[in-house]
Amino acid sequence: MNKYMEKKWFVGIDVSKKTIDVVYYDRKKQKMCEEIHRRFSNDQSGFILMRKWFKECGMKTVELVIGLENTGIYSFDLCLSLESAGIDYCCFNPLHLKRSFGLTRGKNDKVDAWRIAYYCYLHREELVYCKMSASTIMRLQELSSERKRHIKHIAEYKAYLTDRKQRVTDSTQKRTANALEYEQALVDEIEKEMEVIIRSDTNLKKNYDLLLSVKGVGAVNAITMIVHTNNFESFENARKYACYVGVAPFENTSGTSTKGKPHVCSIGAKILKSDLSMAARSARIHDPEMKEYFERKTAQGKEFGVVLNAIKYKLIQRMFAVVKRGTPFVQLQTYKSTKTIN
Repeated sequence: MNKYMEKKWFVGIDVSKKTIDVVYYDRKKQKMCEEIHRRFSNDQSGFILMRKWFKECGMKTVELVIGLENTGIYSFDLCLSLESAGIDYCCFNPLHLKRSFGLTRGKNDKVDAWRIAYYCYLHREELVYCKMSASTIMRLQELSSERKRHIKHIAEYKAYLTDRKQRVTDSTQKRTANALEYEQALVDEIEKEMEVIIRSDTNLKKNYDLLLSVKGVGAVNAITMIVHTNNFESFENARKYACYVGVAPFENTSGTSTKGKPHVCSIGAKILKSDLSMAARSARIHDPEMKEYFERKTAQGKEFGVVLNAIKYKLIQRMFAVVKRGTPFVQLQTYKSTKTIN
């Protein structure tokens, strides 16, 4: 039987810091009412009461699917509880849900939960169920976020010291220099811990080493890829990940009047895109193929940003390719020259 045909109950959950509003979609009522709504605390006791309510309503686990917004730490414990109970659930991008609802007025947690449940019902054959990442990847994600906070502080301290480089050193500058040194030491410590975690997991280590074989990709981008692709299990191909990051170009035409050039969408994981920019700049210098590609395209009149974005896309394709093949990246120019000599 098709897994989507088994689903008879579609539940929407609006998550806040302390509470969750739970609503199931009833095709007979077709609107929000108190009978189909409950509010629980956003903790383990609330999750137990929620599952108890499901049973009282006659919901079987195999027939149930839950939709909720991805609210980060606020929805983390809820997702863990659903997964441990064997309940299928989907985490949606809040912006995607907001735009799918169309023109709405005001905000109400109960109504928002009902809209999510209704969205699940309408798109029941297209839903992609979520699965929590392994504990090692989740720990890497925490360390990666911690590292980014310290990197932000380092950039601020460096900018402050650079602006006052020509001035007489005072106590504020000394404290800033000490803080900069301390923050850098913390970053080094975090990176070492991330390296230890990667090396202790066979599957992660294999993909990590494969990613490092791609010129331009360093430890930061390799770990970022592993974390945000759930070790390449959450994205089917490079194109989908490129869309997620905001690198993939899209057509911009309409009828005969609008014929714009393909361009990237502003919606995307901008922090990941920023990290990828550093990899692209490095590849442009150290990778002969990328260097030749960059020089050829800029000579044709292509803008710097457009060509750099294309290099980002190529790097994503290479990273997915090496992991899929299970073999390190091979420089084609080197292979061709060796073949010619033979």
